[in-house]
Amino acid sequence: MPDQSPPSFEYQVFDPEHQEIRVFTIHPPKRRYWLHILLFLLTVLTTLCIGARLQYNFDHNLPAFTADLDYWPWQWALSDLSLLKLGIPFSASLLGILTAHEFGHFVYCVRRRVYATLPFFIPAPTLIGTLGAFIRIMSPFRSRSDLFDIGIAGPIAGFVVGVPVLMWGLALSHPVTVDTAQPGIAFGLPLVFHVAHWLLAAIGNPVNSRLPLSEIHLHSVAIAAWVGMFATSLNLIPGGQLDGGHILYALKPQWHKRISFLTITVLLVLSWYYWAGWIVWAIILRLTGARHPHVPLGEPVNRKRWWLGAFAALMFLLTFTPAGIKQRDDDTGKIENSSLQRQLESYRQERMKRYQEQNPQPTTR
Repeated sequence: MPDQSPPSFEYQVFDPEHQEIRVFTIHPPKRRYWLHILLFLLTVLTTLCIGARLQYNFDHNLPAFTADLDYWPWQWALSDLSLLKLGIPFSASLLGILTAHEFGHFVYCVRRRVYATLPFFIPAPTLIGTLGAFIRIMSPFRSRSDLFDIGIAGPIAGFVVGVPVLMWGLALSHPVTVDTAQPGIAFGLPLVFHVAHWLLAAIGNPVNSRLPLSEIHLHSVAIAAWVGMFATSLNLIPGGQLDGGHILYALKPQWHKRISFLTITVLLVLSWYYWAGWIVWAIILRLTGARHPHVPLGEPVNRKRWWLGAFAALMFLLTFTPAGIKQRDDDTGKIENSSLQRQLESYRQERMKRYQEQNPQPTTR
């Protein structure tokens, strides 16, 4: 049987520090398409289960996460395929953002003749049904420009897909009521949510024209957009071997180590005051912060890439939230005392009636 492995190819990279040309011979392994497809399909299944519960709770005016069944809905969702279909909007939205991000990297690896694997999706029993996705870069970078382009392509692609998903998700959302204001998990909303909320209000969206963002119950698509935006901000953290670290190293290699350790300090502070999960990312940066794959330090990046670096910083500011996932207090009293309560209840009942007419609820076994 003939060998189907990709052919070997040779890199010639000039190292200006030692004034020599380094030759790298890469022997790409055979692509295991079956593994990538299997992991993707399993991730589709796990995100469908989580999405089904999120959508069911939204349709029944319940908080997104409150009970064990919300956190671990696998048996419930798989008990009836009609329930599983409820998870399609969440799963398609989230995987659309993650896929765009990873293929942003992969496409630029192909264009720059840097060998990389196809995306590995990671199914997991988490609150979102996955631990994300990643690609492995298996060959060296020829220049800082290549490193920059490959590093920034993923966040830009994910952000471009995430913005319309966010707008759609907010448009589908409805007002918070006494039922949805019960204690449970809440999402710290980044600045991009406030910008999207303002834009929807400006074009006359019926929910956003009269309610603050804090009084909107997020649709499952909006939650998927939150996850996608949060993942974008995590990747853009300036340090280590994250996308933000690659961008920083390409722009100013001598800043990489110092800013990486400064970022670790900031994350530790945020983990104390806002969200304990930041300590995990501080540990990840501590393990990789001082190291970076070898990249020739010859010709600096051009001005256009500096502008793109500024855009990456803007994306980070728009998508970053110090709070992450947090515990929400009981807001029932605030909602009950709101002057908008009667109007919001009328609006909610109208939407629920219209939804029930169009989507009869399945009978669970």
